[in-house]
Amino acid sequence: MEIDRFHGPPIICSVEATLLVLAGGEAKRMGSPKAWLEVGESTLLRWVVNRLAGEFSDVLVSFAEPEQIDQHIPYRVVFDRRSGCGPLGAIEAGLHAARTEVSFAVACDMPYVTPDLARMAVAAARRCDAAVPRVGDRPEPVCAAYQKSALRKISAALDAGRLKAADVLEVLDVTWLDGLDPDQFESLNTPEDYRRFRGAFVHRDN
Repeated sequence: MEIDRFHGPPIICSVEATLLVLAGGEAKRMGSPKAWLEVGESTLLRWVVNRLAGEFSDVLVSFAEPEQIDQHIPYRVVFDRRSGCGPLGAIEAGLHAARTEVSFAVACDMPYVTPDLARMAVAAARRCDAAVPRVGDRPEPVCAAYQKSALRKISAALDAGRLKAADVLEVLDVTWLDGLDPDQFESLNTPEDYRRFRGAFVHRDN
């Protein structure tokens, strides 16, 4: 359920929020797990965490299952509570484990997301179930902030077999974040996307 629309400059918000990085995708088009893609001397997962973690009091990384972790990572880790439920299952697991009322969920293959967006979403989510960017008519539920209040409705949707994260937004109180730069919502889905990111973005940003 939509309650309002949010426009304007980023809001400075409390850092009492959790950064929830979703790293359990199957990466079929990429051909290898995205979390462990090489970025300089690090990995894509660490690069995304380092880019955003300064805005948050807690960092949590969600995987579908323990077998997806092939190296040590210095963050709290959570695994899906049910199998085969995709990003929505990861969000459910993350909200269960989060130590704060608000969590900002972001897929690990979305390296262009800015700290300004994270701050804006967290601030907006403090007055609703979720604050979700929208590009045109397309919501971005895997780059959005969620209150603990959303957890019951998300779990109910999964119990009913509704697995699409975008569909669950229909039963949440949502603040829509409009008018944002659409380029920051690009995902690295293919080897070409990954090469373009490494060549054009990482070298400029570091």
